[in-house]
Amino acid sequence: MLIRQTVLYLPAQLLGPLAQLVAIVLWTHWLDPDAFGLFTLAMAAQEAVYLLLLSFWSYFLLRFLPSADTALRQRMDVIETRLFLANAMLQAAALLMLMRYVMHEWPSRELLVVLFAFSFTRSYCTHLAERARADGIVGTYTVLQTVGPVVGLLIGVLWASLVPVEPMHVLASYAIAQTISLILALPKLRVNFRLQAADPATLHHAYRYGLPLAASGLLAWVPGNGSRFVVEHELGIAAVGMFSVGWTLGQRACSFAAMLVTAAAFPLALRLEASGARDRAMHQLSLNGVLLCSVLLPTVAGLILLTPALTKVAVSEPYVAVTLQILPLAALAGLVKNLRSHFANQAFLLAQKTNWTLALDILETLLFLIGAAVGLRTLGVVGAAWGALIAVSVGALLAFAIAIGRLKMPFPGRHLLRIVLATAVMSLALSVLPPLTGWMQLLAAVALGGLVYIATLALGYRGHLGKLRTL
Repeated sequence: MLIRQTVLYLPAQLLGPLAQLVAIVLWTHWLDPDAFGLFTLAMAAQEAVYLLLLSFWSYFLLRFLPSADTALRQRMDVIETRLFLANAMLQAAALLMLMRYVMHEWPSRELLVVLFAFSFTRSYCTHLAERARADGIVGTYTVLQTVGPVVGLLIGVLWASLVPVEPMHVLASYAIAQTISLILALPKLRVNFRLQAADPATLHHAYRYGLPLAASGLLAWVPGNGSRFVVEHELGIAAVGMFSVGWTLGQRACSFAAMLVTAAAFPLALRLEASGARDRAMHQLSLNGVLLCSVLLPTVAGLILLTPALTKVAVSEPYVAVTLQILPLAALAGLVKNLRSHFANQAFLLAQKTNWTLALDILETLLFLIGAAVGLRTLGVVGAAWGALIAVSVGALLAFAIAIGRLKMPFPGRHLLRIVLATAVMSLALSVLPPLTGWMQLLAAVALGGLVYIATLALGYRGHLGKLRTL
């Protein structure tokens, strides 16, 4: 079932993140460090606004919508209608204040309108995609996950080929594409907007479950995306542009690898838990984690080993030197962050221990702020990356210790040993290659590493291949 669901969700998990990775590379060739820094700050600001204002409801729906009866769905629709209306005003105010802080002046009316359109449409694409995933509507989930980043990139490239492109043009391209995805997806979703009085008990339940997770997400955003704001505060917006290329590539690559296999995984555990099979649900989380590690570990190892070749052929010259230093650290931080988010933290979600996640994220954020402040003053922009890596590593270690020790999530030691061994063999094969030049040699190295990894992993699972073929 896990493999089948993963395959169904694969197009959504492949196309959107891949387009985001390509976009980061392309925009380095069309935007100077100041403009690129502003663009990435706008992206980070949108994610913060979503986490602050809407994510608690997304978390609640993902957890409780699959088991909701008709009456509860109606109560949810009433609350969602009110949230949609309130968020329009709150997002505009939050974005205005954030951009005032970043730009040190009030943004122009045109920029504010574009920022609002981009943020509003992206937030609701994210939220409604989670709703579609909770309901098992794979086609709609795919539309919401892919049309925005793919079509937005195409519009942006077309725009850049006609006129000198600015950050506002790039954001407008994505806003147009995200609007298209919402128009396509909304008729397929079972959402009935209702202007009625909200049920206090349901709303209280949503706050009690979702707000700690939203706070945790916002705190987890600090090491992952808030680092850009820390860099801007200390070194200016051009430094953000230099920092963001390597950092975003590393983070996006890990998210891309993780999302290939995570979209379908958690709902399976939820269905088992809803049927009363709590032990089987925890075992499912452990298997989900194995699948996650099977794609994350080789991805990060290969990315680190191929950083010099990738940076030199893909990134514009002004960004190369800093990217060479930051990309490996970003990949490691992305590995740790995704293992915690999509493995250890899901045990907390299943057990409804969201306050534990919040406590760990508070600790992680404090460690990051201290580490980034010290790192920036001693190592420059690279120090911010070190601060984030140390902070997320401490948080992840504690999260796994609690999930395995207190919540009794099985530790898949034998599976992880096979994956680590296959990753090590792949790394050895890549490390003996001569220096790579050009895209063809780089792609050949990626193909070689993938083949070596898959062959070694297949050898480790040779006793299971017959069953997998049957599935």
